[in-house]
Amino acid sequence: MATAIKAIPTLYGDIARRFRDMADEAEIQYEHSEKKDRDKDPFVIAMREMLKRSGLE
Repeated sequence: MATAIKAIPTLYGDIARRFRDMADEAEIQYEHSEKKDRDKDPFVIAMREMLKRSGLE
């Protein structure tokens, strides 16, 4: 028995423009954000230590 294919939601009009504006603003904010040094990031350091203890690195 076949499974019904659901429709993909599509944005139109003002809602679509608002979504696009918000996406553009998020991209601009990301581009202007400070670049972090991954070797000094505490989260990355902790993850690498965990991987070493697990024998996965």
